[in-house]
Amino acid sequence: MISVVMPAYNASKFIAPAIESILNQTFRELELIIVDDGSTDNTLEIANRYLEQDARIRVIQSEHIGCSGARNVGVRAAKYAWIAVMDADDIALPQRLERQMEAVKTNPQLVVCGTYAHHISATGQILSLQQQGPITEEEFYNIRRAGDVPFVVHSTALLNKEICLQLGGYTEGFHPTEDFELFDRMGDYGLVLAIPEPLLLYRIHSQSASMQKFFLQQLLARCVIARHRARLDGKEVPSLDQFIEEEKKQPIILRIERPIRTMGQFWYRKAGLFFSEKQYLKASLYLVMAIVFNPSYSITRLWKQKLSPQARRTLGESKRLGDRQQPA
Repeated sequence: MISVVMPAYNASKFIAPAIESILNQTFRELELIIVDDGSTDNTLEIANRYLEQDARIRVIQSEHIGCSGARNVGVRAAKYAWIAVMDADDIALPQRLERQMEAVKTNPQLVVCGTYAHHISATGQILSLQQQGPITEEEFYNIRRAGDVPFVVHSTALLNKEICLQLGGYTEGFHPTEDFELFDRMGDYGLVLAIPEPLLLYRIHSQSASMQKFFLQQLLARCVIARHRARLDGKEVPSLDQFIEEEKKQPIILRIERPIRTMGQFWYRKAGLFFSEKQYLKASLYLVMAIVFNPSYSITRLWKQKLSPQARRTLGESKRLGDRQQPA
């Protein structure tokens, strides 16, 4: 049994297909908890319309407390032992939950089970393949021993509710990196692995938190990694304020190099956004700047998402499936 938690804030543009993608899962033993985070559009009206149609849906209305707080509300309200994360602008492919439940039944050490994902445009066009997360136990432990944090695409994650609640859920002060921070803590209790299949359509648009708060996201992610490494070394885990002060004391070459690399990552994302909007000239310009400023990140991502044999094969298969599903 799975509790799907979907926070929603002013999500009226995309929430209907997100809800339907959960209701149409091949795994039927689920509840869908929609937490309306004080929306000012008609998100709540849409959620209540589906509530009247399917007894598996529960709608919780709250003040605007932010995405992390809304997720925690949903997790605490959940009836079942596994929590499926779902964002209100994404689409879960039909076998997502079935494949994930098969994985957790096969491997009792799993505390987080994610999947690969396709990036899609605001209009639903499949753009690229995101291969995120370790897929073997050996890879998971190698990442952690190296001082890095194993993580999966957040909106694909299936979480062990008991461990999540034991750890206090999402840390609200870490938005929009609350997923990365939670996975780091949950990784102390078991495996964080990904199923190497794209089982979610992850929507790229200008209003997403990863676009609007990119530089804050990168700062918080560095803090999470610093905390992880401090625990590995048996040192005191720094607070966010302490971490920021330590960064200010680093050699000047690092303080110059880091913003350049981060800007390269941001421009890579901007290139992806413009590509999704079919603004190909702008997309090409930002991609060139991304490669100049951070070649290792940009070229590696471009290869894995668009150019590698696996990416090209998977994208081709998905496009053909989408074409067959279009009305004649």
